[in-house]
Amino acid sequence: KFLSVLKEQQEIFQSKLLNQSTFEDEPDNSTEQTSNGFEEDQKKNLPSSQFWQLSEILLASLGRYCARRARSSPMEVAWYKVKESGIVLSRDTISNYLHVVSTMGIDLLGLNRFGSNRGSTHKSLLFSSSTGGSRGGINEEDESLNNAFRIPEEVSTYHDLLSRPTESSVSLRVKALTSKGDAKGAEELLENFKESILSDPDSKELIRLRTYLPIFKLYCESKNVSAALSVFRQMQSTPGVILDPENYVLLLATIAENGFLRNDSPPIEGAIDIGYKHSCGPELFDEIATEMSNEALEITSASARRLYNSLAIGFENKDDSTGHDSLISTLKEVHPLAPMPLTMQPAQRNELVASRVILDRSTGICPVTNAHQRLILLEPEQRKQLHDELLELSREQYANYTRDESKNSGERAAQELRKFADWLDTREGEPYTAIVDGANVAYYMQTFDKGKFNLHQIKFMVDTLESLGEKPLVIIPFKYGSNEFYSSKKELQRLDPIERQIFKELNSSEKLYRVPPRCLDDYYWMLASVSDQTASRKGRDLSVPSSDPKRWPGTRPALISNDQMRDHKYGLLDPRLFRRWYGCHMVNYNFSAFVNGECVVGNEIGFSQADFFSREIQANKCSVEEVDGEENNIWGGNAWHFPVSDWDLDERFVVRIPKRQKNESTK
Repeated sequence: KFLSVLKEQQEIFQSKLLNQSTFEDEPDNSTEQTSNGFEEDQKKNLPSSQFWQLSEILLASLGRYCARRARSSPMEVAWYKVKESGIVLSRDTISNYLHVVSTMGIDLLGLNRFGSNRGSTHKSLLFSSSTGGSRGGINEEDESLNNAFRIPEEVSTYHDLLSRPTESSVSLRVKALTSKGDAKGAEELLENFKESILSDPDSKELIRLRTYLPIFKLYCESKNVSAALSVFRQMQSTPGVILDPENYVLLLATIAENGFLRNDSPPIEGAIDIGYKHSCGPELFDEIATEMSNEALEITSASARRLYNSLAIGFENKDDSTGHDSLISTLKEVHPLAPMPLTMQPAQRNELVASRVILDRSTGICPVTNAHQRLILLEPEQRKQLHDELLELSREQYANYTRDESKNSGERAAQELRKFADWLDTREGEPYTAIVDGANVAYYMQTFDKGKFNLHQIKFMVDTLESLGEKPLVIIPFKYGSNEFYSSKKELQRLDPIERQIFKELNSSEKLYRVPPRCLDDYYWMLASVSDQTASRKGRDLSVPSSDPKRWPGTRPALISNDQMRDHKYGLLDPRLFRRWYGCHMVNYNFSAFVNGECVVGNEIGFSQADFFSREIQANKCSVEEVDGEENNIWGGNAWHFPVSDWDLDERFVVRIPKRQKNESTK
């Protein structure tokens, strides 16, 4: 039926063109056309089949042009002509059209400008009539907004009727349905597509976040919390969907502002059935926030405000000024663009907390909740994962450095790094507890005129570490192991006899490792910090407790460097692994710079951990305390601290929903 309608449109269109007839509502400009030679061209009597082939070629070429040039406006004209003529596009052509409307969108006013007063009087089963202008009280702006959704919907539907549905086409149809408020219809369409993928073992289609998101957002906006929670669960279980922190915040905000995080709230219908352990209250917040902390590291300030306002709405009228027998809230909505003010005053134990705070840098204690932030360590499997990722990065770096694109170009770099790792694992003796970034230490504060790669500073660092009971290993790039080299100032530097002796002593005592040529030293000292050092460690835990009076506490091996690790290459590592590694292993230092081999009297090195607590989302227990000494009035709960990407390093957005605890002594 669909094809017969298209064929009818095709015949009408051809008849009008080939018989020199004009479209309805258009003036007859035959007189002017004759002067331009148009009439003579028509007399050539272009055959119908040739005209049709030419039309298909032109429309296909226009689709390729729009796809290659990233332009959508010509596509509006092309699509109008496809509907007007009834042309059946090839699969390749409609795929190009689908690519354009799914990636570049549609100019909101373009189609109206083109279609104004040029409407076709022929309606089809698939498309509404393509008329423009103001009709029936619908102004041009409203019509153009409809076109922005209608054209992608029509293109995707056309595609799915002629070919197998794809994630791109279904995504556009889902957006069109949700724009009409039909979340249920969009969800059914998506479920049918999902079933078709599962039933086809050869299918390579993956449903992505963009396909689910319009449905999820519509359920949230319509306050259908149960449906929003169900769709979110489906998103989590779909392999191609990678959730953003904002998606978690939207869910939490929707649940909060509808009152389902209160201690006295009714359960969310169906929450237990879809796998949640809790259906309402602070426990549900903890459950979803825990899932979020496993997927995300931080949120934005806009998300922090969104969550703050939702808690203010959901806990409105929970201000108990007469006592402490119930939860109290003093939160007031803030403007979505207003900055959140800092809060440094301790909150009451039964007070709802949603605040911007500054954590104590040396203790990690929150001034509002008194919760203590933890430094989260790398798990053994995460250390192994980081080890493997460094090997892969070394391959890519070597290939880029040498500009060799052959298949095995980076294998040498990976083999050298693996050889270094094997040496660390098999060497006997005491395990290394301090890995020194040699170039960073040698160039420290050497920006003055006579500054250079100073081996005296490396020796000073090694001597100091040994006096503190550490076993150091200095790692330097290949060129600095030569008697002469070009420094970072691009000046030729020659080692004097004393410097050559320093190098010789460090090398002979296995306190120095020279990285092979064309290999990046960063990967070597990063890998050394996570090496198991199997033979020398013998299963011992090298970490230093806080009670040790001589050594600074923390993970071993420590990495001694002031490198801020902002190079783009580190962005290729897993963000959570990198952040945990940096927080656990990096130790910064400071001392007075050497001038050649001389330094100030009493020069000492100060060491400090780069991070005292992890910069990632974490929950920490608030101590359970009686309020006003009342034994049956006991409050506790988790304080959730969210790092915010556009706030300062030690600032957090903290949320604590107090929970009334059972008093075991009164049982």
